[in-house]
Amino acid sequence: MAEHRFSSSLSRQPHRLLLPLMIGGGISVVLTLFTIGYLTLTTPEPVPDDIYTIMQKAKAKSEADKAGNSEDPETAEPDNATLLPDGTFDFAKYSYYSFPLPFVSNLASGKGMLTAEVAIATYGNTLASEKVMKQLETFNPKIRSAINLKLSDQKLSDVDTVDKRNKLAEALLQEVKILVDGPDIDGPSAITDFHFLKFVVSGAQ
Repeated sequence: MAEHRFSSSLSRQPHRLLLPLMIGGGISVVLTLFTIGYLTLTTPEPVPDDIYTIMQKAKAKSEADKAGNSEDPETAEPDNATLLPDGTFDFAKYSYYSFPLPFVSNLASGKGMLTAEVAIATYGNTLASEKVMKQLETFNPKIRSAINLKLSDQKLSDVDTVDKRNKLAEALLQEVKILVDGPDIDGPSAITDFHFLKFVVSGAQ
């Protein structure tokens, strides 16, 4: 009888040790996986440069730009821009000069009336565009007179298609260039286009 009790108590001892071993093993596995995940998934953030280092880099870059040794394409001056004294770029763009009142003229045949609203386009940076706008304002009476004379010289057959109106716009562009730039129309000009915003022929037969 005593031997039976002794053997049953011995058989229970491994069961008592098994539970703590399983808990300890599970905790060890969880801690190991947590440590591996933490080390592989987290990276330390780079230490930012201090203000002194940043200023030194900016100064060196500025001196290289002045010396013409900069090879960075991002800092190169674009073709359609002008570098201003404050270090910013003034990009070239289109500007438009329009007349406040439309042009109204009788057709050369005497039958019909032509009404047109026009705009003159210039292309350049801010300073160049402002200069051309002032010139157009100064020559406004001469330009209006030249446009009126050209329009009054048209017959219905001269403006009855889009191609003919485009040719008329090209002729008026040359007239404006001569008035603003002078007789040398082959030289470069900031005035690029002449646009009809409105073109209406009425009363023609």
